[in-house]
Amino acid sequence: MRRMSPKAVLPALLILLAVGLAACGDDSAGGGGLTAEDFKPVTAAPNDAKKGGTLTVVNSADVDYIDPGAGYYQITLAVNIATQRTLVGWPPDVDVAPVPDLADGPANISDDFKTITFKIKKGVKYNPPVNREIKAQDFKYAIERGMLPGVATGYHEAYLGTISGYKQALAAVEKNSSAAPNLSGITTPDDRTLVIKLDKPAAAQVVQALSLPIGAPVPEEYAKKFDAESPSTYGEHLVGTGPYMIQNDAEGNLTGYKPGKSISMVRNPNWDPSTDYRPAYVDRIEVAEGFTDVNSAVRKILTGSSQVNGDILPEPQGLKLAATKYPDQMSLVPGTGDRYIALNTQIPPFNDINVRKAVLAGFDREAVRLARGGPLAGDIPTHFLWPLIPGFEEAGGAKGPGFDFLASPQGNPKLAAEYFRKAGFKSGKYEGGEILQIAENAGVDKQVAEVARDEFAKLGFKVNLREFSSDTAYTKFCNVPKSNYNVCTNVGWIADFKDPQAALDVPFNGEAIVPTNNSNWPLLDVPAINKAMDKAKYVSDPKQRAEAWAKIDKTITAQAPAVPYNWDTQPSVWSSDVNAVMNLNNGMTDFAFTSLKK
Repeated sequence: MRRMSPKAVLPALLILLAVGLAACGDDSAGGGGLTAEDFKPVTAAPNDAKKGGTLTVVNSADVDYIDPGAGYYQITLAVNIATQRTLVGWPPDVDVAPVPDLADGPANISDDFKTITFKIKKGVKYNPPVNREIKAQDFKYAIERGMLPGVATGYHEAYLGTISGYKQALAAVEKNSSAAPNLSGITTPDDRTLVIKLDKPAAAQVVQALSLPIGAPVPEEYAKKFDAESPSTYGEHLVGTGPYMIQNDAEGNLTGYKPGKSISMVRNPNWDPSTDYRPAYVDRIEVAEGFTDVNSAVRKILTGSSQVNGDILPEPQGLKLAATKYPDQMSLVPGTGDRYIALNTQIPPFNDINVRKAVLAGFDREAVRLARGGPLAGDIPTHFLWPLIPGFEEAGGAKGPGFDFLASPQGNPKLAAEYFRKAGFKSGKYEGGEILQIAENAGVDKQVAEVARDEFAKLGFKVNLREFSSDTAYTKFCNVPKSNYNVCTNVGWIADFKDPQAALDVPFNGEAIVPTNNSNWPLLDVPAINKAMDKAKYVSDPKQRAEAWAKIDKTITAQAPAVPYNWDTQPSVWSSDVNAVMNLNNGMTDFAFTSLKK
């Protein structure tokens, strides 16, 4: 999904799908027949945008990790966009191919797609206390440190595992987990040249992956002492190259990050605007956390000053309020991803495929979507590839591949009973022990969890629902396979880049399962699927690539690893004095392009 030069990236098919959503309410209720088309995202700052002021981002919870080597939340990436520049990046209106950022021009890719050469931009410095100019070696170290268990980049092997010398580097980490290994496939002929050699023709995917935070430079001489600890403490002493920096002291200790409470970002005094496409209008960005009453938070934003939502997504009440009373203060970004309820396929009872199919058949997915906001929140899925991702149409489009257990959005109790009987439950309902359901404790995610609990109970399950803040739900449970959850409720996926591999590889490939920071929440590990993914990664022809991943999508869907209930339309709200700019790639407000009206 990226555009650079003819060889810089893999061409991708951009599937155009008209997203027709039903009204958020009837006319008598003030809905007025509004659809997503009425809330198209603004992706550019106004011509008269002013500099100055403080923008407040209202959050319910914390980021997962401040360290760009580990961070993977949607809100974390939004913070990274403002503070961490990468080799290639995503301006707000770009949703096909990343553009050069710290790279001084498009990547040069060899004819066999096995060698990538980047030239590094001059004049870019780290924020204090490092202060020096970036160099090619910093990108090599950033990629290598991601292999350390103390950093644990969740997508590292999935996207970067083709780099030459990867297996040897993994072996080196097993012997010494306190020092970043040498990846022999990454060389730096000089301070301005980064060369990445691959064992397979995966250059296009690797270039796109370097738009993720792993593509941000890390100064080895500063970070290695922090990386020697496990977990790494580099996130407590973070430096970056973006227009903003998390406030710190003279020694580099982050004073502007109070976990679970706030993140304070101020201007980076070493930032040179002539090297960056970000305008960076506001002087300061404050992330205020702990707003678990989402309806109150949404109203506070809509009626307040200088505020935008972060990880808070409007509940149905707030969504309708914004759509009908403050229509100029809301946008809906279509095609941003999918949402599903993950079933742990490796332990009972969901290690039985018929139990999983029974759950999907019987679940009222329409009720779950209603908890998110109804049709304005998105469409109900029939498979895991979503609209606007190549391969979507090849996998069946909106109709899907035709599996009976996903045929009825409102649930089919009779079909569910048939699958339960196939699993050995003669009553047509689940008759086993208690299941552990992990969920978030605020906003629409809490509502989704409680609707899901009732749906499981309706099917015969005894449910132990445990609700936590989003960071705890993930870092202590859902991202840790050994925590032995049965259900991880509030999961979903935004493609790291607009390519079917980025939509399916990390969340459903058994080879991507890791002990911490894991994102394959169903813990799906089917050798045939893993093998098909490994083959499809290296298909370069766009049509053949879309078809290959569409077949994989159908195979994943056939495994019933999760309850898919929403192809997302990402909502954002802001105060009336904010010129909010949406980032199409991330689906959220782009803090570095947003400005205040006064």
